[in-house]
Amino acid sequence: MGRMWSAGALAVGLTLLTACSAPSTTPGVPPVENPRDVRGLDACAVPDGAALAAAGVGGTGTAGVGPEGPRCEWRGPAGQLLTVTVFTGDGGLATLASNSEPTTTRVRLAGYPALETFTGSGEFCQYDIGVAADQVLLVSLDGGALDGGAPDSCTALQSLLPPVLAALPG
Repeated sequence: MGRMWSAGALAVGLTLLTACSAPSTTPGVPPVENPRDVRGLDACAVPDGAALAAAGVGGTGTAGVGPEGPRCEWRGPAGQLLTVTVFTGDGGLATLASNSEPTTTRVRLAGYPALETFTGSGEFCQYDIGVAADQVLLVSLDGGALDGGAPDSCTALQSLLPPVLAALPG
């Protein structure tokens, strides 16, 4: 009887050891140090005129709802498309990270943890920015027909997003 118990205990111990040493399927996302509250925020009110101009778009955005939540889109004269989406789903940035493309990288943008996804030639870029534990601002820019002299989409977003993030409600 003692032998059966020790074999069973050994099997349970090995199972627990294996489970503890297996890689985690949930990617680690650093905590947000200066949280912002985007719940109920109108996605069309997020970028100001300067941010819209930096993205090569302007005017009034077109509101809608995407899979992640409320969104707004602006189109520019050369085919540019700026999209802002407010995600307040369970898990926040960690949920988006676990479902992201293999080419997505983890970065910090204006001090906030973010996911960066872009095309190699720079015509499309998206940042998913964790602004609170369960709140994310998704901002993408498709440069459309921008000429080679224009900054790529990620460079444009990197310059226009810090003031946009600073203006979000605390």
